[in-house]
Amino acid sequence: MTKDRPARRGRPKGEGRLGAQTRTTILDAAEQRFADLGYAATRLQDVAADVGKTAPSVAHFFGHKEALYRAVLERMAVDYATYLAEHAAPPGHGEVERILATVTAWLRFMRSRPAQLGLILRDMAERRLHPLGEATLTRIFEPYSVPVQEQSLREEGGVVFNLVWGGGIIFMVSAAHFSDARFEHALDTHLGALRLALQANLQKSDCG
Repeated sequence: MTKDRPARRGRPKGEGRLGAQTRTTILDAAEQRFADLGYAATRLQDVAADVGKTAPSVAHFFGHKEALYRAVLERMAVDYATYLAEHAAPPGHGEVERILATVTAWLRFMRSRPAQLGLILRDMAERRLHPLGEATLTRIFEPYSVPVQEQSLREEGGVVFNLVWGGGIIFMVSAAHFSDARFEHALDTHLGALRLALQANLQKSDCG
């Protein structure tokens, strides 16, 4: 009589091509849920239902909601860093041009991936309600903030960083539902105003 084969243990999460596809599908659904509802209101069972799975199936890949949330942020950060690297100003450009190139890449990335704006806004609303808030902005903005902070560090209060970051958020909120043509026109106007503000701030800094 053949002995019963012991149950397989320690199967890697997301093993194989099908597992990788399932993991991507879950991340897509979770990204949209977190962007639309925020961390607190998003439930594993709702994410699972969006992809025709069960909550235990989602847990098989990510364990729990916090791990799923962090996986969403990690993927978003990696995708954004890749996009930014492809659209950064070439070496040798001045400070203002490098900042403008970074801002342009950031805003166009959010245009193509609107969930990033949703994640940022939800995080800003919830950061006092759960301990993950700071990680959201820090992880997503890490590649964005570096060239901007280079100038901000030279002045008290981080005026440039606040100008660029705050202005970008306000712009995207107002332009989120624009047609492509209207968005590009509004972006040109926004970047033109930002260029003037950055140049004025740089001149003020040099004079000081």
